[in-house]
Amino acid sequence: MLSRKYLFCHSFLIGWRVPSEICELTTNDVIINDNGTGYIVITEVKKHRSQRTLFPGKQLLFSKTHKSFKNWIDHWRPKVANQHSKDAFYLQPDGRPLTVRHLGHKLSRYGKQVWKDFQPYDMRHWCAVSRLIEQKVSTDTFDVIPVKNWLGHEKIQTTMNYVQYAEQYYNQAPYDWVKRVLKFHEQAEEENTLKPTNSQNTLVSTGNSPREVSGPGRN
Repeated sequence: MLSRKYLFCHSFLIGWRVPSEICELTTNDVIINDNGTGYIVITEVKKHRSQRTLFPGKQLLFSKTHKSFKNWIDHWRPKVANQHSKDAFYLQPDGRPLTVRHLGHKLSRYGKQVWKDFQPYDMRHWCAVSRLIEQKVSTDTFDVIPVKNWLGHEKIQTTMNYVQYAEQYYNQAPYDWVKRVLKFHEQAEEENTLKPTNSQNTLVSTGNSPREVSGPGRN
């Protein structure tokens, strides 16, 4: 149950290609330094196992009150880790590494409990939209270059395809979705609940999905 919450939170904020990049992540790929810096190295199976490096920020990496990567490493992964775990970052309840088939099935099953049309890859689509909105809030423009680099798109047009959806959702919810999600999970940790508020529901239930209306495919 708990690993599921971490997976959904991390997947929305990181936007990796689901499920392959999650299954490839190891404990050696998440670098957390004592001086308060860190980064994540993602292996891109689709791109001949090339790698991209992300700097998610202190809240997602270190926070004690968020579903941070450090919280997972220090407090929750050790609860299920065993001789079968090797260096896999995320684990099944029996301690074994996640497999592509197992993870895809589980994410789809649990996601549909919240949104009936959910597919695991939707988290990457929503990450693209939220990161573009983050750019709009901070720079007053939908700057596609940082988002292209974050998601590992080979072509800039792939990222550009999301701008129309970012514009649509920004008009409905003109705030930084990334910060809102982090704040929500901080409150959830304090209250020991993940019951969404109305503002969180609007992130996935209002308007058109970037997948539903001629949205970008897997990229």
